[in-house]
Amino acid sequence: MAYPIGSIPTNMPGHPHRSAARLDPYWDGVWQHGSVAQWASREHLERMEHAGLAGKRPKHLSTDRDTALARIDHQWQAKLDLLGVLASWRTVTAEQFAALTDRHLSDSHVSRALGDMFALDLIDTGSLWMPGASGDAAVRARMLRPSASHAFDQLMKPRMTYSEWVSVTAGEKFLTGGQYDRHNVLTTELILRVAELLPVATALGERQSLMRDIAYTATGADVPPALANSQKAGDAVIVRGDGVRIVVEMTASWSKAAEQKAFLWAEAMERRPLDDAGFIVVFVVADRTNAGRGSRRSLDAEVRKGISRATRFRPGSIHNRTAGRMLVVDWRDWFPARHEVSDEFLFLSAQRPTGPAGGREDVSLLDGSAIRPPQRMYAPTAVAHYAAGLRLVPHQLRRGRQPRNLSDITLQRFGFKEPPHLILDPASGAPRDNADRGYGATAATKVPERLVF
Repeated sequence: MAYPIGSIPTNMPGHPHRSAARLDPYWDGVWQHGSVAQWASREHLERMEHAGLAGKRPKHLSTDRDTALARIDHQWQAKLDLLGVLASWRTVTAEQFAALTDRHLSDSHVSRALGDMFALDLIDTGSLWMPGASGDAAVRARMLRPSASHAFDQLMKPRMTYSEWVSVTAGEKFLTGGQYDRHNVLTTELILRVAELLPVATALGERQSLMRDIAYTATGADVPPALANSQKAGDAVIVRGDGVRIVVEMTASWSKAAEQKAFLWAEAMERRPLDDAGFIVVFVVADRTNAGRGSRRSLDAEVRKGISRATRFRPGSIHNRTAGRMLVVDWRDWFPARHEVSDEFLFLSAQRPTGPAGGREDVSLLDGSAIRPPQRMYAPTAVAHYAAGLRLVPHQLRRGRQPRNLSDITLQRFGFKEPPHLILDPASGAPRDNADRGYGATAATKVPERLVF
């Protein structure tokens, strides 16, 4: 059964960029002429203007570089939020950025931050295919991605505290490549809907979904030599409340490379049982809206056949069947029409090749009895707390968590074994050995905001 997405209880009530209010990037017809948006960088736009090919700039793109540089530290948190989103999700709509970070595009501070970042070559701006769009419609069609420049390393990184740098990059190099518009926007939309409507612990992006990390490094296992320098990764990872990692593979086509990747996931599962590594993989088939289904040549059928071949080649053991950990679902099964969700999505149901004679079996990815939590994995739920300081994580999944205090790491690098504190109280001369409580009219000593992770 399908339901209007606005009828489902939400943790973003009234937010102008909640799922029910955002553009639907699958059903709204914005990919009719390919899977990429129309993009412009500052340099590109200036060349078009010089050639007389560009019309009047939109107000949010009219800031000149010198002005933007002079106020680079203004709207600092909004700028870091956007960089954190783009560092992981790569390409997003402006609405998705606002939903991830709990911001409003109508806020003049947000608009100014976006304009300044465009002027400084930190971001490119684009638009989905919406002929004649203006006003609110144009805002809904706006796209954002990191610019192919060195501006992050030259302008932003030197001004960041260590905690801010980690919150933006998750400790990884800030990259500008790998921008696949439709693929990235659909992945981000799926994660936003999961974060808003389903009971999950956290959700992370492609940079946190590396195969070697999910299967090996994160659980203290040795990485096989073949994966040591591999960049093979899922597109996102959803973490259940019991620690199970649901790796998402957004699949818009099936090729030899895609099948090889499925074989590598099956091999990793065979080597790393669910009890030890705690991960499964779901392939979300995102075919064209008007594509046929059920035929032997449909994308859905090709993906299912590829997964069946991978699990037959790498079957695992009787207590660790790879077929039980590799699942497939069609986007249209979860979201059958514009701004609609199905029962299958609410239970996060998918199919795996574990039925009679290798047929399909429907399984809820949220069901701990069908996909049991890891029994031998150390602290499987700790990732939700550690990830709470990362700006890529949907804002509602960061609430109430206890991220690590990274300011201590910075102090240790400067030779302090513990945070420095005053030895004597300046008023009484008495030892002031507790910096966590206030003295007189003075409040308790706290870590400066920009050092908090």
